[in-house]
Amino acid sequence: MKKYSLIILLLIVALISCNIDDYDQPSDFSKPQLFTPDVFNLSENNIGNTIPISINDFSSLSDVSQGVVSRSWMIEEGSRFLMPDFTRKDSLNLADFIDPELGSSNGKDIANVLFQKAGETTVTLKNRFKEEVSLLGNDAVQTTDGLWELTTVFQYDVYNYLNAEASIFDEETLETYLLAADQNPSINDTSGFTTITIEAGSRLDFKDLTTIGRPSGRTWNFDGGQPDTSEEEEEEVTYNRTGDYLVTITSMRDNIRQSLRYSEQTKALPFIINVIPSTKPFVINGNAFALNDNSSEPGTKIIAFRVNGVLESFTDLENDFSVNVVNGAINLDIDVVSAEVSSVDETMIELVLAEPVLNSDTITLSYSGSAITSIDERILTPFTDAVVEPLFINLLTGNVNPSFENPASNARWANADGYRLFIGNGNQLVNAQNTDGTPFLDRSTERASDGSASMKFNAILPYETGIGFIGLSNILFRNADIPAGEYQLTYDLYYEPGTTFAGLFTRIFGATSEIEVMNFNPPATGEWFTVKRNITLGSGGITGNAVFNFRDNNENAAITGRQTFYIDNFKVIAVESR
Repeated sequence: MKKYSLIILLLIVALISCNIDDYDQPSDFSKPQLFTPDVFNLSENNIGNTIPISINDFSSLSDVSQGVVSRSWMIEEGSRFLMPDFTRKDSLNLADFIDPELGSSNGKDIANVLFQKAGETTVTLKNRFKEEVSLLGNDAVQTTDGLWELTTVFQYDVYNYLNAEASIFDEETLETYLLAADQNPSINDTSGFTTITIEAGSRLDFKDLTTIGRPSGRTWNFDGGQPDTSEEEEEEVTYNRTGDYLVTITSMRDNIRQSLRYSEQTKALPFIINVIPSTKPFVINGNAFALNDNSSEPGTKIIAFRVNGVLESFTDLENDFSVNVVNGAINLDIDVVSAEVSSVDETMIELVLAEPVLNSDTITLSYSGSAITSIDERILTPFTDAVVEPLFINLLTGNVNPSFENPASNARWANADGYRLFIGNGNQLVNAQNTDGTPFLDRSTERASDGSASMKFNAILPYETGIGFIGLSNILFRNADIPAGEYQLTYDLYYEPGTTFAGLFTRIFGATSEIEVMNFNPPATGEWFTVKRNITLGSGGITGNAVFNFRDNNENAAITGRQTFYIDNFKVIAVESR
């Protein structure tokens, strides 16, 4: 018996992008066609992929199969069929449009399905035909009455509402305070909040514990804290000024495949941070560091350091500071010509030097005075040979997109502006996808060492599709307009547990050496680390792209299994030599 091709027009649309009242069902079925708007390009490999969607959102599916004798849509518990007479403006009260005449099955050509229960569920379409049919590798089965029944199952993953949870750990008392999922405190009513009392200069450790709704990120707001905002999962916050302060957390979830729309939720933590005057010594807080003086000359003449409290202003104390530089056989003392409290940070002292310090120097700072005080009348403790972190200026400016902050809606670009994918064995995008449809390389906001995004690598080695390599090319590198000189190329990496990926083939057009394998040698999983290589540029500077090949042979020949890691924060740094 001849087997005919089943033609289905499939609409799977998140409510935010759907306009049911404008939808006209096609009438010309003279040619085979299969259509789905941006959920995924349907094929035999991915028609069974799970479709993500928000709870209390809906999906519309339209069956326009030719020669149908009968059809039946079937849904599981927690899903309901909607009547067709609703529009985008009704998105907040879709329950009002549940069809009371339909239970778990529906014989209409269009099925509008509302998902009211979080978790995995299915929508099943059963079509019966007089002729044998198939759809994307799925063959119909002949029934006892001689008709042919084709069953198509659509898998959905229903995401719950976001519901933030968090903890605060007091490093002094070792006490932990929790924001639970069943709490929804209001920042406008703090009468039931618990007071956490700490001394000025103390730190609290904040951690995002949110799992409900599967967030992709968060934003903290720390009133009175340093930093005052953060997107990190865990953040240490220092409170230097006395007073009462509040904290909020906003959980966020990104769009996924156009079917799961963006969502966010903000909660106050039910605690008042009460900062009182400190009884601790007034001391330098961490390493000192060099700051950019915006000079065209190599190096910088500005260094700074922070203290564990808010500073009183002072003048004429330059002679209380001394700076020493060691670089090979050179050992140099540099005078301080200006010392003052920073205009942008009351816990920081900025020093202007008589000569610049370079990023190849080993720099130390000492203080021997007794006249610098905090606003709570503590005297800064003298210190000797404090480490000064050199200044490394990234010459890759924002127009190169070195930290993947600029997105793009193009899978061929790995969804990052200025990047292109090149795939072994025919350069076919489908060959750079896991069996669940997720790409081997894609811009991600799950982790970041700089900003809010990175490039995520997620694949099994050796590549199951047989491609041998996948290349990521930055076509904007030449925009940096970097002159001739000696430089260091660096980027940051984060390994998920179980990852052993060994290295990355890199090619920088215009550099000497142009090609080099950068071996990773991670210190541990679960933390960011930096990979470096030296490059020399001639008079032409960078002449083309920067290419990064993820190979499953050569340096990675012995690597097997799932490899998941993140790349971020590409830098080209001038090497400053004395």
